[in-house]
Amino acid sequence: MNKFVYFAAIAGSIVLLYGVGSNWKLKPESTYHHSPYIGETAVLTIAGSEAVWLALDKNDCYAINVAMAGKDAAQLRGCADANTAFAVPAGTFVKVTGESASHNKVKILDGPLAGKTGWVEFQYLRPRRPGEFR
Repeated sequence: MNKFVYFAAIAGSIVLLYGVGSNWKLKPESTYHHSPYIGETAVLTIAGSEAVWLALDKNDCYAINVAMAGKDAAQLRGCADANTAFAVPAGTFVKVTGESASHNKVKILDGPLAGKTGWVEFQYLRPRRPGEFR
């Protein structure tokens, strides 16, 4: 009788784990679905906005992120006036040149701000897709 209970418990666990795993659809990161790494060309991206704000100092990166997430235009304008951050059009190509915790240091590769560097939270970067050129 005890063997039957053990077998039923193991079989039930396997079925449960299979169900959970198949519903989660866990996949490893692919070449084009990951956080960009140092030296990689990436694209600045943000949902529902035309610009991504970059901080000049990595210590200001979190405050800028909060202002972008809260769509706090006054705070962002204040950062621009204080020369602690600047706006870059979404879709701009950048090269990741450094990282620190959740922020990445990037160098702008195209547009009127080409060559300028700044810090941005990793969620505003995506890897360049195949066929995308700067």
